[in-house]
Amino acid sequence: MRRWLDATIGGVLVLLLLVGSLRWIDTTWRPVVVLQSVGPFVVVALGLLLVATLLLRRWWMLLPVGICAALAWAMALPTFFAHTVPGPGNLTVMSANLYYGRANADQVMAAVRTHEVDVLVLTEVTPDVIDRLDAAGLTRLLGHRTGEARPDTFTGTMIYSRLPMTVVSGTANPSVEQTPSLQPEVVLTVGGRQVRLKAAHPMAPLPGETDQWRAGLAALQRWKDDVPSGERLVIAGDFNTSFGQPAFRDLADGLVDAQRAAGEGWVRTWPVVGRRMPPFVALDHLLSRGLGVVDAGQVAFHGSDHMLVWASYALR
Repeated sequence: MRRWLDATIGGVLVLLLLVGSLRWIDTTWRPVVVLQSVGPFVVVALGLLLVATLLLRRWWMLLPVGICAALAWAMALPTFFAHTVPGPGNLTVMSANLYYGRANADQVMAAVRTHEVDVLVLTEVTPDVIDRLDAAGLTRLLGHRTGEARPDTFTGTMIYSRLPMTVVSGTANPSVEQTPSLQPEVVLTVGGRQVRLKAAHPMAPLPGETDQWRAGLAALQRWKDDVPSGERLVIAGDFNTSFGQPAFRDLADGLVDAQRAAGEGWVRTWPVVGRRMPPFVALDHLLSRGLGVVDAGQVAFHGSDHMLVWASYALR
């Protein structure tokens, strides 16, 4: 019986280590890409395995299980500690995936008003949802805009701003950006200072599309690298990827993820609506450089399978 318990604990430990180690494999093979998103479950499972080992008094297995659990917790715990800057913020950015235009416009606008948003990035925008947002008061609050709404598709993207902005690019260039979605780029004027903002919506890693998913993330990384290091920048949107994938960590290198800066810990923005499981992975991000995060968070709203994300920034 004892040998069977030791073998079972050892087998579970090896399985968890194998799944956890996938986060360092940069690949477009979809089974690995999907498993890379379940890293937080591995951390939780290692904790439960440690408790089970203690309760079963399997002292022989306690050392390896304890070491692996401690290493996993050491990687996860920093995300629960905030490293924000004192407020008040002078730029608040929000991003929302409108799920083929099916999102509840009134709830989106309630979030915009509650958090006093200056810039709103919307993906999966259709003409119908824009009409509903306008009726709810969007253009009265955020009078500057660029991008395009597209009917019956996920490729429409819009940027709305209360602040003056210069449009760098409002159209799509699929051969460069490696995504059919619009990813507009603007320069915002915030108290006489400039902030470059880029909307992001790479392809999702669906069957047969993981190569383009990876190429879209690489294109965003090239864009980031081409922006002079002294410029303030924000990349906002539905990235269709998490910190479990090396491609996203490469893109986020040198940038600050707002939710992590706010100490939000295990951030979960997808899936929300019409799923049999609760949200478990963060696909929506606000990445920045040259800005201090004052506060950040997520808001669930009806009609979308994503939570919206927001962050308040102080310009350094």
